[in-house]
Amino acid sequence: MKKVRRLLKKRDGTTLVETIVTMLLISIMFAMAATALSSVAKVFVREQRLQYAQSILDTTMTELRGIVENADGYIKIYDVERKKNQKITDKTGNNSGNILEFINGDGYAVLISADGCEKTQLFIGRQESGEADAVDEGQLLTRYYFYNNGTYQYIWNDELAARAVATVFGIGFYMGNYLEVQWAFPDSVNAGDMTDQLTVTASLYRDRDRTDLIVTDSEVIQLRHSLMRKDTVTATVGTDAGE
Repeated sequence: MKKVRRLLKKRDGTTLVETIVTMLLISIMFAMAATALSSVAKVFVREQRLQYAQSILDTTMTELRGIVENADGYIKIYDVERKKNQKITDKTGNNSGNILEFINGDGYAVLISADGCEKTQLFIGRQESGEADAVDEGQLLTRYYFYNNGTYQYIWNDELAARAVATVFGIGFYMGNYLEVQWAFPDSVNAGDMTDQLTVTASLYRDRDRTDLIVTDSEVIQLRHSLMRKDTVTATVGTDAGE
């Protein structure tokens, strides 16, 4: 009997039941680890997207500040329906809105928005010079118009026409996201008043309808010149964009 006990004590290996229990425990541990890693990965991806979005917005705000701080002549804000072919002909200005207008140092009327633009006929003087491609909404866009110093107005044709149309950044800059820009005068500034400040709020969204917000930022832009808030009509319908 002593020899039998010694042999039993020396027996190596595990039973089938022990093997199954061990494998089950290992599977449970792997599942728990995978769940934990998945959660960490999701948080990492979300943080990375937020950092990228914030970088995009920071660059956009810097560019907006650079474009607007040298505004001249007057400054005007439109609050119009967000779409590619915003109609601003014969429209008055507003205290806040999605399109900014001013005169730049070269004497052109400049419009800034992020609401897209249809194909646009381009003119130099009275001569048609070509056509600018449509720009999708959600991108920072500038348009330039000839400004008549005598009438203090510029021509905006029924068929969209301009001196030039330009996107500030390439489409890849936004990494599949969509930009929204809103402008506002200080509360104390009324139509006809002078101001050297303007508030801009830029927001980045995941979707074209701009409902799924990623990040937003607001800044007071200090203008180099004190300009008049102009609410009267500046864009008029005409048959010749070069007038």
